[in-house]
Amino acid sequence: MTAPGETSVSASASTTTTLRDRLDEYLVLRRALGFQLNDVERQVGGFCTWLEARGQTTTFTIDEAVTWARLNPDAHPSWWATRLSLVRRFAGYLNANDVDVPVIPRGLLPARKPRAVPFIYSQDDLDALLAACDRVFSDERIAATMRTAIGVLAATGLRIGEALKLRVGDIDHVNHLLVIKAAKSAERLVPIHPTTTAALMDYIALPARAASNPDPDGPVFVTANGTGYAYVTFLSRFKRVREAAGLLPRGRARPRLHDLRHTFATAHMSAAYAHDGDPDRVLSLLATWLGHSDATHTYWYLSATGELMALAAGRLELNAGTTQGEPS
Repeated sequence: MTAPGETSVSASASTTTTLRDRLDEYLVLRRALGFQLNDVERQVGGFCTWLEARGQTTTFTIDEAVTWARLNPDAHPSWWATRLSLVRRFAGYLNANDVDVPVIPRGLLPARKPRAVPFIYSQDDLDALLAACDRVFSDERIAATMRTAIGVLAATGLRIGEALKLRVGDIDHVNHLLVIKAAKSAERLVPIHPTTTAALMDYIALPARAASNPDPDGPVFVTANGTGYAYVTFLSRFKRVREAAGLLPRGRARPRLHDLRHTFATAHMSAAYAHDGDPDRVLSLLATWLGHSDATHTYWYLSATGELMALAAGRLELNAGTTQGEPS
């Protein structure tokens, strides 16, 4: 009973903050700092769904986190470790905000992710990819989009995300520069060859592209609706082009879209050795060109190709011979 004028508040009327609510807060906070967090949203959101099915909405145990991470028994251990690491970060955030969840210790499900072996495209491979675009796609706009985008990736070493987010106004066709804004690093200028500039401007002026009514200063590469390409759509079409080009794996190296970036970096280092350039200076330039915050990151893009290793070995032998011939 309540006295007149008093309000009865039941326990059931109180609002309980769930893990999913906390995840939404976490995503908003981190994205405000510039993080993408698509994997976190997908994976940790899946963890919340799994917990909800078990009647857990406000907390979880370490055992539950590990069990969820290993739901797919056939997955590589590195995949289990990746899933658990995403939950670990979320748990750390919750714990720091006085939510009753345990801190997940490091070292559980340890597994180093195996590095993919880069597929270094030869000039014949690149020619085959470009030629296949017109065979695979009867739509002139799609064929031109794939052909031009693949050419730009091969000629600049851009990330695919950077290329798809490139806007018409980001092309300085007078000075042959691209302004790269949507990247992991700060804004940077990427010099391009005049032939690359010409290919981009020809694509932008293509009547089939204009028919999609694109924004004059919108994305360079557009869909039938004049909007920018989604990564999954472009990747799906690239796989069709790759198959039509007849490119097959070489050992453990499979021809991936991202390997165009590896190819670009490796080709420039090979040229530095072949033409008596300064490899250290080229490495530093490549780090800036590729948008790496540290030159050590660029090493990941330098595959040990036979040509590059032979050139490097030749340089070492030359230096050794010069040193031995010097007077003491």
